[in-house]
Amino acid sequence: MNGAQRQRLWSRTRRLTAWLLAVWLLVNLLGPWFARDLNQLQLFGFPLGYWIAAQGALLAYLAIIVIYVVCMDRMEARYLRDPEAADGEPGEGGPA
Repeated sequence: MNGAQRQRLWSRTRRLTAWLLAVWLLVNLLGPWFARDLNQLQLFGFPLGYWIAAQGALLAYLAIIVIYVVCMDRMEARYLRDPEAADGEPGEGGPA
């Protein structure tokens, strides 16, 4: 992998990380912000605000981790396996 390809991979990694951090921030801010309003609703016998804080946020964090791992595996495989396809050049290099 040459320097330009490393730069593109790092740029895409930073962009993915920024999006996932934005989702994490929204989960951390919106759940507590709307907790009083959400507590009017019940889910499995518990107030919804409580459920989101106790279980929903943890599931969101797990989803963020899974999304990051899957996306990074795909990006790294694409850049390490087939550098021409990672360049975005037309022609051969895609999956057969």
